[in-house]
Amino acid sequence: MFEGQIAAKFANKFFEKDVFKVVKSHALWGSLIMAIPDFGFGVVLFCIVLWHMYSAICDKVGISFSDHFWQLVGVGVIINIAVAFIIDFALTTLFFLEPFVMYMQFYFSGKAFVESVKKL
Repeated sequence: MFEGQIAAKFANKFFEKDVFKVVKSHALWGSLIMAIPDFGFGVVLFCIVLWHMYSAICDKVGISFSDHFWQLVGVGVIINIAVAFIIDFALTTLFFLEPFVMYMQFYFSGKAFVESVKKL
């Protein structure tokens, strides 16, 4: 009995690592897509990679993505809204990064504009 629990624990560890590899690879692709110029298609490409990740996770856990499509879409939308809210809350409230990013954006934008005006 004890050996069965140990085997199950190791199987769960390997399974979690396998699923986490899927998440890591899709997160890398998503960040690369958002880092390159995409002429306005970044959000569409990001959504494609995100939903492909959800589909790959379903394959790993043995759930048919097409059979449970509407339930999984609902879960995915709720998760993405929650994650976006939490990240936005963390960046704006806890770490004060959003004002810093905005400051840097205005600073570099203003500096580039001044340099352009000087050349006129």
